[in-house]
Amino acid sequence: MLKTPAQYRPGLDVIRLAALLPVLCYHFCIEAARLGFAVPAILVGRGMADWVEIGLAWFFLLSGAALCLQWQGRFRWRPYLVGRAAAMYPAFWLGFAVLFIYGEILHGNNAQIPRWRVIFSVLGVDGYLAPVTPTFYKIGEWFLGVILLLYLVFPLLLWCMDRPLRRRILLTALVALQLLWPALCPAPFEAGHTVLGRLPAFALGVWFGTLLRQNRTVLPRVLWALAAFPLLWVPAVPRLAVLLTISVPLFWVVYALGQRLPQRYWRLLRRPAAWSYGVYLVHHVLLTLVLLPAAARLGWPLPVWLPVFFLVSFALAALLTALAAPFARLIKRAA
Repeated sequence: MLKTPAQYRPGLDVIRLAALLPVLCYHFCIEAARLGFAVPAILVGRGMADWVEIGLAWFFLLSGAALCLQWQGRFRWRPYLVGRAAAMYPAFWLGFAVLFIYGEILHGNNAQIPRWRVIFSVLGVDGYLAPVTPTFYKIGEWFLGVILLLYLVFPLLLWCMDRPLRRRILLTALVALQLLWPALCPAPFEAGHTVLGRLPAFALGVWFGTLLRQNRTVLPRVLWALAAFPLLWVPAVPRLAVLLTISVPLFWVVYALGQRLPQRYWRLLRRPAAWSYGVYLVHHVLLTLVLLPAAARLGWPLPVWLPVFFLVSFALAALLTALAAPFARLIKRAA
């Protein structure tokens, strides 16, 4: 049974699941459109992509906040790195190994890629590096490499939170980065798919974690940031910066609503939230290799497949999480 910690914050798990919703919906619609299904333009257009961007911003804000809640005031490198490795790698390695054995070993796919490049997959950065060099990228996409690299930056960000002057210097640097990086990011990378593109959201999340540790909130003051919404129609303003600005008040609103969830529902919330990482790993493979090809063969209406997609994604994520748990414990014991 999943135990509920004494300092459990249901609002964070509500954000974790809410951040998944636009990603799953967008990937479902965009991949269906690519296979020739009739998908309303509004579901694959700019508005939908912006919704996804807000969900991704929530993910990085949440990651920074959760790490700060866990490690501020007690940070040590060894248990931190072991904990991050145990949390991220076992599920990824298991999912990758199944696909690698099936595709590369049994069917000889990607024979032109040198086998030594599997090290990128072992490290979890194959999806991040795929735009610039051939890798054995299977699952995890760009976000896995980004978050793993941001984990290495986290101790510096945590150190910056200790002093007001450090926080001000960090804020100035991050504002400049958020505004300038979209113009400076080299092709073929997208600014939002890079470590520097996500560093401002992650660092802001670390600051949010310091507030949560003190049971402080920035509501309702932060709601003024919603005034940035019209800037989405101003081409000269970096869209990534505007969407991060908008995502901040929405983050706090969703958190506040989640905190009001009655305690009798906490366990029901924690279990699917614990599977969310697994959902990120498996959903795209499930969608492109299994579900949409089945939809094309059977001819059922596309809306029927969306709830199936959600249910099967979470079921596979639950299985992957359960299979990965012994390996996570092994990493902790070995370290």
